[in-house]
Amino acid sequence: MKLQQVKILENKQIATDIFSMTVETCNLWADIQFHPGQFAMIYLNTGELLLPRPISICDATNNTLHLVYQVVGAGTQIMSAAQPGEQIKFLAPLGKGFRTDIQGQKIALVGGGIGTPPLLLLAKALKSQGAQVDAYLGFRKEPILSNQFEATTDRLLIATESGDTGHRGNILEVLQSQPIKYDEIMACGPRPMLDALSKFAASQDIPCQVSMEERMACGIGTCVGCVLQVEGTYLRICTEGPVFYSNEVFKHES
Repeated sequence: MKLQQVKILENKQIATDIFSMTVETCNLWADIQFHPGQFAMIYLNTGELLLPRPISICDATNNTLHLVYQVVGAGTQIMSAAQPGEQIKFLAPLGKGFRTDIQGQKIALVGGGIGTPPLLLLAKALKSQGAQVDAYLGFRKEPILSNQFEATTDRLLIATESGDTGHRGNILEVLQSQPIKYDEIMACGPRPMLDALSKFAASQDIPCQVSMEERMACGIGTCVGCVLQVEGTYLRICTEGPVFYSNEVFKHES
């Protein structure tokens, strides 16, 4: 991981309360491309809010980092007002991402809302290894990054609660209706979605990796503010996660 002060190249709104930010970076690509699912801690240019904000890494190149975030409070509101050419500090890459050295070639990616962005880099990593990758993305009303996922994956299926795009309902209903038996499921989204997905994966005997979201203060394991109880012990989401196997996190009666 490396603390960098970099220039913002782009910061634009792509949906209601959703923004896409691209910044310059150096010497991060080698780490990020092999560990999709990691995140960055963004340090805001203000003395009023001292704690950084954790943002999942959506994509990266040799010299850029792409972040997609939702405005939910004062910190992300400040981020959304930043202009191209301004400087911003971030610490990245952080956390333990998805395992891509897995057995099997049929992978289902399941994203919910703002949990969708980190799955884009994951899709690219899996496709580079020759896997069949299908993306199942669920939203309340407005899909995001659909063009990028369509260009990257073998199949893209979308569900919206409003019914404006794709299946009307939740994305798990779409996954359950498919005749394909996947070798592994990888997901990021709200906890109720991940809980239901874990139950489905267990019923089908499919390994399932989930990226857990949690409020973080430091992002490096020092403050112990983002602990998760896993098999009788407590793990820090920022360092031992954010990605875990679902059977470690969610327990369901057989």
